[in-house]
Amino acid sequence: MDYGNYFQFFLSLIFIIGLIFAFSLIAKKLGLGNGPAITGNKQKRLKIKEVRPLDAKRKVVIVQCDNKEHIILVGGTNDLLIDTIPSETSSNQADSQEDVIDFRKTDESTRV
Repeated sequence: MDYGNYFQFFLSLIFIIGLIFAFSLIAKKLGLGNGPAITGNKQKRLKIKEVRPLDAKRKVVIVQCDNKEHIILVGGTNDLLIDTIPSETSSNQADSQEDVIDFRKTDESTRV
């Protein structure tokens, strides 16, 4: 048996696998396979803020679109929009919670 043929086969196999990997990266960059490529408008309007699993099939997802956050239950037999809230109120609620925490800390420190 000639080991040169095996070596040539092995190098050809590695070369073909490398080509497939390179073409898959190029296709991913061009947006092929996942829908149309986003070329004109680079501004993204959708953002997944948080994902929490409920059980093996269902998840709760918070999606931000423009100035609104949507709470969506996905999985199971159908998907359900639970609530839609403005984004600014969620940041204001976080600020007000910090104010309450700070108020309690200052209140405890002034006690004698």
